[in-house]
Amino acid sequence: MKRRRLVGIIMIVLIALLSLLLASAGTAAGSERLLSPSLEHPAGTDTMGRDLAGRIAYGVLVSFSIALPVSVISILLGITLSFAFSVSGFPTIPFLMLSDTMKSLPPVLLALFLNALSGPGMLKLIVALTVGNVPNIARLCHSRMMVLRSDGPSLAALSMGVGRIKVFMTHMLPFLLPYLGTEAVSIFSASILTEASLSYLGCGVPPMIPSLGSILAEARPVMLSAPWMIAFPAVILALIGIALEMIISGSSETDTASH
Repeated sequence: MKRRRLVGIIMIVLIALLSLLLASAGTAAGSERLLSPSLEHPAGTDTMGRDLAGRIAYGVLVSFSIALPVSVISILLGITLSFAFSVSGFPTIPFLMLSDTMKSLPPVLLALFLNALSGPGMLKLIVALTVGNVPNIARLCHSRMMVLRSDGPSLAALSMGVGRIKVFMTHMLPFLLPYLGTEAVSIFSASILTEASLSYLGCGVPPMIPSLGSILAEARPVMLSAPWMIAFPAVILALIGIALEMIISGSSETDTASH
């Protein structure tokens, strides 16, 4: 439903804008430890006296800065690889077998492996999540392209000598975009949750960078005496997940109705 998707988009935009406004306080020096929420500190302060609202906002931006390139790069590499499958002479079968093998390896395991080798890092996390998502996109695009290639317009264009790239851009890509958009939002959502989970375990972004997961981990020892430390980041993480799920479900219903 378009209304559900619109509400989800508005929620994500508002969360991003508020995070941009508040993030500067996330790196400020601490004052008094574990202050309860007030006008000066809307979400209270953490165990080191830092403004919790600013740290949560900074953590949201960190999550978005990881999830966005993962989504974009995964889609672009998946499209490129699926187009290469249709080129004569390309070893399609071995690559599809490799793709199926990679699908059995969750991105979180690859991220943990890279973390064990050389420690946490944002770039390593982006690489691990991207590598884990590309096979799914390539498989999706390949199956859709196999159907579209047998359609009348694509066959007619190919028989008239139109180049494969032009046929792909004009006759296939427009039909792939709705599916790719839904997949991109799904990857974005999964990447945020994966980053938060790994940061909670100390295997995501470096410890000096605020993250929703690391903030939740810091709140464990004081969750009874300072419940706001765990409540606010958990609520923000839940709102992000709800908003993205509304976008995905709204897009899926629209695509189903259009077809």
